[in-house]
Amino acid sequence: MELMRKTVTYGMGGKRLITQLTFDDDINVSDRNADIRNIIMQAGHVRLEEMRVLGNKVRLAGHLEFSVLYSSEDHGMLSCIKGDFGFEEMINYDGGQDGDQVTVLWDMEDLRAQVINSRKMNVKAVVTFSMYPSRLTDIQAAVGVQDPAGPEILTRTEQFAGLKLCGKDTLRVKEMFPLPGGKPDVDRIIFQDIQLRNVKTRPENGRVAVNGELFLFMLYRSADEHMPLQWLERQFNISGEVEAAHATDLMLSASCVGLAHTEVSATEDEDGEMRQITVEAVLQCDLMLYEEQRMELLEDVYVPEMEFDITRPEIPMTILEGSNDSRMKMNVTMQLHAQKPLMQVVYTGAAVKVEDYHPGDGGLVLEGVISLDLLYQQADQENPFDARHQDYPFSYTVQMPTEELENGLQLQITSSVEQVNAVLSGADEAEIRLMAGFRIISCREQRMRMITGIEMRPVSPEKIENMPGITGYMVKPQDTLWSVARKFYVPLSSIREVNSLTTDELKPGQRLLIVK
Repeated sequence: MELMRKTVTYGMGGKRLITQLTFDDDINVSDRNADIRNIIMQAGHVRLEEMRVLGNKVRLAGHLEFSVLYSSEDHGMLSCIKGDFGFEEMINYDGGQDGDQVTVLWDMEDLRAQVINSRKMNVKAVVTFSMYPSRLTDIQAAVGVQDPAGPEILTRTEQFAGLKLCGKDTLRVKEMFPLPGGKPDVDRIIFQDIQLRNVKTRPENGRVAVNGELFLFMLYRSADEHMPLQWLERQFNISGEVEAAHATDLMLSASCVGLAHTEVSATEDEDGEMRQITVEAVLQCDLMLYEEQRMELLEDVYVPEMEFDITRPEIPMTILEGSNDSRMKMNVTMQLHAQKPLMQVVYTGAAVKVEDYHPGDGGLVLEGVISLDLLYQQADQENPFDARHQDYPFSYTVQMPTEELENGLQLQITSSVEQVNAVLSGADEAEIRLMAGFRIISCREQRMRMITGIEMRPVSPEKIENMPGITGYMVKPQDTLWSVARKFYVPLSSIREVNSLTTDELKPGQRLLIVK
């Protein structure tokens, strides 16, 4: 008996891997920087350089890049120290195989700089990495048989959204724009922050389109030493595509896109003035594409008076249950505790972190923290700039089914700040409006049996002789017409004909006459 086979590509996702890294080091002030008076604010970004599966280990290597903005004794002038911590970590990954893909997400749990003396500071940081492994595998599954003898066959239909493509790629983005007319030339960029917002991925034929927005904030000094510190904000749309050979526009994307590296520089314009700003960014794209699949698989086969040894492995498959994009609006009032009258808000930085989730009334309850940094200007010649950091807890309900959370449903939750705006609303306070976005991918493991091989041999003569020619049988609750025919080694058509059956449906307690 020859099996008709079909190549079935399926994805498997492992359990989430979590590791936390701690950094702590003293940083000296370079000769070109002024002495430290006090720390204003700090910012950090993880740049992954390698993520590789080595058997039952995951090797994670890269750098934590940080910037510390501080005021100096020179009339509170702002300066910035930039540095990085290198890291290389091996994480246990039970059941891992070389070539597995891993999506890596990171959260900055803490980043703090403290003054040691006017020429030295201490920087501490804690970063949590969440890793989501996945693997694509092929299996030759039986879908039918080729046999002129016409064996009895039973098939079944499977329909699900299975992982069809996973991989990694990078997308490079470059934007150039001139300084606004009222701004002086750039002499030195002091501090910059680049954020990726409102990112969408869309599978197309042979590629994945990426669209979103880049937000830039930049502090700089002009060549005129009498000019005050300058700053600007700019937001622009980005679009691009990465190759994905087997992608189609019918697939569903659960891809993650993050900033891998950024760089801001000032160059000369056509008049030879330093007024051309260039923003370059490298986007890390972790591609995860699912496809709705409908398969007709061979469930069972038999020939009367023959016995079979069927190879039917149980295949663990990752099935996409759904995806949910949700947005939360949040308004808070921040007390600034300024020493002098406030003049204006210079910069607002925000980060959102989900710390826990659980089923609740109406959906999935997300609990976490919104971290806000506000840089502001005050009427103080000796200390014109200051900043305030504050964490705000939140609880937000995403409308989605949660019944399967108790039955092994796995969630991948990514969060980002999509909009943030701050205005002074009182003598010593600011009103901050924020919109956070949450992307929730829900998957589960489905264990599916597929026939990959069959061996057939005749029933022993002794067994045939011991079976009565005519048998009365009472149908049990778990019986089907197929299972009864197979049990007594008779054709399905024989049972239908002898018992005048008009349907293959059997009822418990029904009596059947079996004629060999």
